[in-house]
Amino acid sequence: MKILIIDDDFDATVTLKALLMGQSDYTIDVAYGGRAGLNMMIADPSYDLVILDVMMPDFSGIDVCKAMAESEELKKIPVLLASALPINSNELGELLVQFKALVVVKGALEKPFVVEDLLAEIKKIK
Repeated sequence: MKILIIDDDFDATVTLKALLMGQSDYTIDVAYGGRAGLNMMIADPSYDLVILDVMMPDFSGIDVCKAMAESEELKKIPVLLASALPINSNELGELLVQFKALVVVKGALEKPFVVEDLLAEIKKIK
């Protein structure tokens, strides 16, 4: 499974990549920021999953999802949202309503990740 991690936090991407590499035979690419991630998908739309940070400066997770939803190739790639906000918070709840309206979003997880929850979400999306 080919996964793209999009996050502006270097430490978070290193941790997530290490978690995934230790669990399965995933191929992992990393993009630091929304625009970089979108450009990587445009250059290579063969990703099986994108793990996308919600809150990023300049080009947010919702901006990435909107751009993906407008592209015939990219809207086929499922997105798993990652947020430092608690999943049950009002602020994230409002954002998730916007995200769920976009066809690419298939799930959401709170950071820091619980490995079992992350793997379960990935398995559901497969």
